[in-house]
Amino acid sequence: MSTITTTICFIDDIQSVVDGVSKQINWERHGITVSGTAINGEDGLMLITSCRPDIIVTDIRMPKLDGLELTRRVKEMLPRSKVILMTGFSDFEYAKQAVQLGAFNFITKPFSLAHIEEIVVKAKKEIEAIRDQEVHIAELEQRVQESMPFLRQELFTLLLHHKVNEQEAEQRWEYVKPDLESKELLVMILEIDGFADKHRESPMNELELARFALKNITEETIALYTRGMVFRDSANRLVAVLNTPLSASAAAIAEACCQHVRLYTSLTISIGIGRPVTYIHELHSSYDQALHALSYHFYTGGNAVISYEDIANTEIYLPRSIRTAEQEMVYALQSGNVNQALLTLDHILNEFTDRSPLPKPEYFISLYYELAYMMLRAIQDKVPMNELSDLNMIVPEGRVSSQRSLTDMKKILHSIVKLGCERIENRNRSAAAQIIQEAIHYVKSNLDQDLSLSVCAKVVHLSPSYFAGLFKKVTGMAFSQFVTQERMEVAKRLLLEDRQIQEIAESLGYEERRYFTDVFKKYAQMTPSEFKQAHIRNNISL
Repeated sequence: MSTITTTICFIDDIQSVVDGVSKQINWERHGITVSGTAINGEDGLMLITSCRPDIIVTDIRMPKLDGLELTRRVKEMLPRSKVILMTGFSDFEYAKQAVQLGAFNFITKPFSLAHIEEIVVKAKKEIEAIRDQEVHIAELEQRVQESMPFLRQELFTLLLHHKVNEQEAEQRWEYVKPDLESKELLVMILEIDGFADKHRESPMNELELARFALKNITEETIALYTRGMVFRDSANRLVAVLNTPLSASAAAIAEACCQHVRLYTSLTISIGIGRPVTYIHELHSSYDQALHALSYHFYTGGNAVISYEDIANTEIYLPRSIRTAEQEMVYALQSGNVNQALLTLDHILNEFTDRSPLPKPEYFISLYYELAYMMLRAIQDKVPMNELSDLNMIVPEGRVSSQRSLTDMKKILHSIVKLGCERIENRNRSAAAQIIQEAIHYVKSNLDQDLSLSVCAKVVHLSPSYFAGLFKKVTGMAFSQFVTQERMEVAKRLLLEDRQIQEIAESLGYEERRYFTDVFKKYAQMTPSEFKQAHIRNNISL
């Protein structure tokens, strides 16, 4: 309800009438203030012009200027003021004309003060109702103006993410009136580099400050060249819609944005630029192109500008040679050959990164997941699952995004190769140790038998050449050297037990005593007899 005081003036050529209606009624109790009185039409008009009252009570018949003309002039000057006419029965037709001119009501003479008080209070209530409505409309308009930035962003969100017909787009544009021309526009998408890894755990106030600074720097930079609007598209991404610049290319503006952000903040940004469009309802296509261009920061790693014009029509097909290389990589991986596996992996990756134009990041990312899971399956064929929990977690899930770079993916794939080869090598080493231990046990249990390399290899189900290499890798000595060592150590023990040399030689698989003696002398630097005598003397001296 309005609390503004309502003002009123009285005009009549009879002074007693003016005094009666202005002084004998307590207008203040109704919230009405008497602004003044007049006794002719001209003085009344001057009073109205200076005081501009809300309610005018006037007689129709007055000298110099009658009430009918006064009503006409009042409605031209103060269209919201209420005119109440006092008239005799003979002036009734004039009163009706005055009402047609916009007078609020008329009162016939003679009248009571209560009656005129009632009519004036009704006029006041109508004035207050109009004021309240105007205040309400003003408040709504103020709210609309305050929400206009949000409404503009809402409009651009609609235009960028949805196909909108031309008429609807123009109607909405006209309503929110962005500070842009509605034709010849393009879209730039700006993304904070490494946001997920570097900034996700930052305090909220720091993030908001960084986003605020980024928006301001971008707006100020664009304003140097053309009109533009910048608003947040996601937690780490801004969208700039700008009129196609005349004095500089869009790429030059984007480069300036990158430089200024790097200069004035601790951030770096990546920018994708869409093609210009003629009409606002086509903005969604420029946005999609900018987003596609932004995805190519997969290759740059960030802090760079890529225009859709530079990467359009980049279809690529998988060479057949890649399939062969993939198989070679699996073989190298499963054999634990880390150097060969890495060499082959890099050959596969370079088949794509060395091409011009570069393939779509989506294509490379699909290859990345294909290679990663291929390698994991190859490793799982050799190593139990319970030993691979950390390795399985090394491949992060995620959608195609410039947040994931080519460098990151190469590091992950290299890690899989290195860790996988390490696990396979450990597994192979353990398996090899078991095989060699089985061979050693066979040797020690059959020193009197033929212990040739081929015989022992057959016992453990390996080829002689592979067995020879594996035995030396595990024990550090050649198989024949190990057999000789075992036989000679047993011979020493038997000599100390005072066994006959011929008996010892036969028990260790030597048919000729002379050959046994030669082998023992070479091993112990003395003959069996000398060894036996030397140890007997030592025992006696003790």
